[in-house]
Amino acid sequence: MIICIQGLGYVGSVMSVAVGLAKNNFKEKNFKIVGVEKPTKRGKQIIDDINKGIFPFRSNDFELKKSLKKINKAGYLEATSSTSVYKKANVILVNVNCDLIRIKGKTEIDLKKFKRCIIEFAEKIEENTLIIVESTVPPGTCDKIVYPTIKKIFKKRRLNPSNIYVAHSYERVTPGKNYLNSVVNNYRVYSGINKKSEIKCKNFLKKIVNVKNYPLYKLKNTNSSELSKLMENSYRAVNIAFIEEWSRWAEKINVDLFDVINAIKKRPTHNNLKNPGFGVGGYCLTKDPLIAMIGAKQIFNIKQDFQFSKLSVKTNNIMPLSTINKIKKFYNNKLNKIKVLLLGVTYKEDIDDTRYSPSEFFFKKMSHLGAKIEVQDPLVKYWNEMKINIHGKIKNINKFNVVVFAVKHKEYQKINFNIWKVKKKDFLVIDANNVLTKKQLKILKKKKFNIVSIGRG
Repeated sequence: MIICIQGLGYVGSVMSVAVGLAKNNFKEKNFKIVGVEKPTKRGKQIIDDINKGIFPFRSNDFELKKSLKKINKAGYLEATSSTSVYKKANVILVNVNCDLIRIKGKTEIDLKKFKRCIIEFAEKIEENTLIIVESTVPPGTCDKIVYPTIKKIFKKRRLNPSNIYVAHSYERVTPGKNYLNSVVNNYRVYSGINKKSEIKCKNFLKKIVNVKNYPLYKLKNTNSSELSKLMENSYRAVNIAFIEEWSRWAEKINVDLFDVINAIKKRPTHNNLKNPGFGVGGYCLTKDPLIAMIGAKQIFNIKQDFQFSKLSVKTNNIMPLSTINKIKKFYNNKLNKIKVLLLGVTYKEDIDDTRYSPSEFFFKKMSHLGAKIEVQDPLVKYWNEMKINIHGKIKNINKFNVVVFAVKHKEYQKINFNIWKVKKKDFLVIDANNVLTKKQLKILKKKKFNIVSIGRG
């Protein structure tokens, strides 16, 4: 049995390990997992890392790293850029991106690129291959793009279109310390273009996911599954934007919103409130709330205004302005001589993913205002979006006027502020993302540091 994983990014790479760990559940003698990645410079590096038993992204999940080495040593996982492997595939897990792009001043979903990825394997697979799309896509993608595309190619190849099995089961991967665990021990939603596709998808997922504790949830059709992922992420984005609005108000009247939220969470119906923070980043929450609206027009020719979803993206995109405004206020808008140490450039703690990080917005805006910025992050050596090298350690704190804690990396919660000897009277510490512990804050206050926190008055 050959299982191909198309796309070895943050989802596909960990999925390959999760499938490898489930090898015994398949009860197949000739079991092989093949990850397929593009032959780009980064793609080749990912392929090389996986084939050496090295996870291609920096992570604090030691179980993930150990499991990959184990699978690599056993010899049933390999990565390649060759698409010829699809010829022998029994299952294909699609984990390629479905991006937003700008065309003639308008934002659209790059369905053409996504379709090309489908064509890539449709021209090679045989009948009875199971296709499971794990990518986040607009409703209608499997039913109106994936299935018809494969069907058309099958007819040209004189294969039976009835023997196409297409399903959608969106990933619920959470990078970080529980990276691998989030794949295996998590609820999964699934659906198929027909009954056979649905059953085959269910039987496959049962071998990967801990269904005893996390039962699979079947939806009626692929449109429902595709919509489910978008709605889930849009809800989170709206929740964050809602808290951002109340954070500004709480700070003005000297209220600690973290305390208030903890009080509200005592009521079980409200225990999923988000906390104040530095900003929203990553590949999902910055685009998913817009995909339903744009996809409705592109795929179904339906025009609908998703007001809350749109506004959440707009609000969340400029969240770092709250931190910038605090710096401006403290220095009376005179930022041209201010030196800033930005701690953390990833969009989330304990991962190395810098895509659409709020730190990028902060860096660009502060630089434009005349401030000089240096950056440190324990998990990132080179900031691809900014094309700059990243400090691995915090050095000579007296070089700076401001230190901004932007990402809740574990390393920052281990800093001993007792050894910080700051000479500048106008030295400012900003906890922009609830990074510092109570003990750390207590030490800073005792040493009479100037401290500002997002979400606290």
